[in-house]
Amino acid sequence: MKVLNGWSDRKMWRVLSALPIGVVFFDLIYGFVLNVLQGLDLQRAVPDSEGVLAVTPDIAFNSLQIVANGGMATVVCFGLAVVFLLNRSVRRRQVLEIGVFRMLGLVAVLAFSAPSLWEWANALPLLLKGADVVNTGNARYVLTALCMPFPAVSCVIGLVGRFRLQTASGRAAKSGGTGKADG
Repeated sequence: MKVLNGWSDRKMWRVLSALPIGVVFFDLIYGFVLNVLQGLDLQRAVPDSEGVLAVTPDIAFNSLQIVANGGMATVVCFGLAVVFLLNRSVRRRQVLEIGVFRMLGLVAVLAFSAPSLWEWANALPLLLKGADVVNTGNARYVLTALCMPFPAVSCVIGLVGRFRLQTASGRAAKSGGTGKADG
């Protein structure tokens, strides 16, 4: 293993593999903060011509949208944190206990991120043919779109690694703790 200024290849891979998940995590938080700020601007609306602040259903619906987006962002951010924990435990050859809430977080990450795999799978052949399929007008959206498939892939790889570790530890327990299955 090559070491460069205290950074091993393994440590560098760990940081680089976590980077796309971190980009999605912080984009979710940034998007939610923008949503809250836009909602606050709507509530500071200019009074109408009679000097009365118009209370409309739009304010209530915008508040509901903020709460719904905040709930979704919270659940997906929790799921992304569970993906980090899962991958770290698999790298350390430890089985992460997955209860109901962690499983729901992982399902939320897959539901949030897996459609981007489908979209990129459809866009990539067109992109290779020279078609203009990526809107490069907003750098934040492009960066997030490039990073979106990684949480789903990382979640599946982590779950497969956890399953293998769990199966191997079950076989080791059956064979008397030698770490080798009878056969």
